[in-house]
Amino acid sequence: MNQTLDQFFAAVKANDLQRMGALWGTERGPANDWMKSDELRQRLSVIQRYLAHVGYRVIEGPLVVPGNSNQRSFRVELQRATGCNFVFPVDLVRAKSGSWLVNDVHLDIVTNPAGACKPASGTAP
Repeated sequence: MNQTLDQFFAAVKANDLQRMGALWGTERGPANDWMKSDELRQRLSVIQRYLAHVGYRVIEGPLVVPGNSNQRSFRVELQRATGCNFVFPVDLVRAKSGSWLVNDVHLDIVTNPAGACKPASGTAP
């Protein structure tokens, strides 16, 4: 699952929506396999825009999600080119195939790339 996270953030940095769609999904599998292409492209474009970075590091994880043995959560610090760093959760899910996929990047917590920089939070989400 750590490799999935690394590969996903590498795809975000490279603006590789195809690769992001292969690493993002649900228990059903990668979003590339089941989501309508227009909707997938729109969603991944937003994710890529919000998560564009010059670097990142895992602060904590993988953490077991209580009540769901098929999910793990990481706390990630993202470093933007603007010098803005922030911490947010990233959840992974085990697909039916057994592979791990990025499931939720919690865009509701991620600072808006067009907005003011908020300091990195040291508390759990």
